[in-house]
Amino acid sequence: MFLHFFNSILIISIVLAVLSLPISAVESSIQVWPKPRTFSWPQPQATLLSSTFSISAPNQTHIHLSSAIKRYLNLIQTENHIPLVPPILNFTTSTPPLQTLLVFVSDLTAPLHHNVNESYTLTIPTRGPANLTAETVWGAMRGLETFSQLVWGDPLRVAVGLYIWDAPLFGHRGVMLDTSRNYYPVEDILRTIGAVSVNKMNVFHWHITDSHSFPLLVPSEPDLAAKGSYGPDMLYTPDDVNKIVQFGLDHGVRIIPEIDSPGQ
Repeated sequence: MFLHFFNSILIISIVLAVLSLPISAVESSIQVWPKPRTFSWPQPQATLLSSTFSISAPNQTHIHLSSAIKRYLNLIQTENHIPLVPPILNFTTSTPPLQTLLVFVSDLTAPLHHNVNESYTLTIPTRGPANLTAETVWGAMRGLETFSQLVWGDPLRVAVGLYIWDAPLFGHRGVMLDTSRNYYPVEDILRTIGAVSVNKMNVFHWHITDSHSFPLLVPSEPDLAAKGSYGPDMLYTPDDVNKIVQFGLDHGVRIIPEIDSPGQ
């Protein structure tokens, strides 16, 4: 009851705060989430996104970066997001459509670890290709998320004449899911990790086991899961764990497992 009351008060407060703003303050800019540390758009403009728009990382090969580029290109081309409050800006078809986003990463070998450099710079000029530069692959993923939020409409439009530099304030940004007290299917876990990624968080703390249940199938000790899980269809196999870890890496999210053995 208290939580419901608190949520209601919070929503009302947010609505009142937005309504109290001048119309120009609400409508004049595109909202990027989370708010970048540097956002420069001196003359809000937009142009069409080319029907042949592409994202490429010239001469740079990285399995997780390639996966992210493919994912974001598909998202950009299919979502056709319509903003709740359309931005007020100068839109003209005389500006050529944006054809390409070029991605450049300085260090392709940096692993995803605590306090890894996730900074990036995104420049979208009024003419020519857009450029995303990052120190690491993980920073490039944050920049791809930002770029995707700057595309909207049908036909697709993209903000131009824009410069963004961003870096997280905290090295650890994440959520925890307890699958001991409540079992969640693998697809639900993947969907949660995806949500963590689009919010530019980087940690999925997976509290796998506890005294309530032991859903992790350990091949060397199969009785732990056979006798400790809620049921034979509520287990995480080694293949499931590998799938979750790889999915996390593709989305720039570290999987931190927590295993209580035995839980008391």
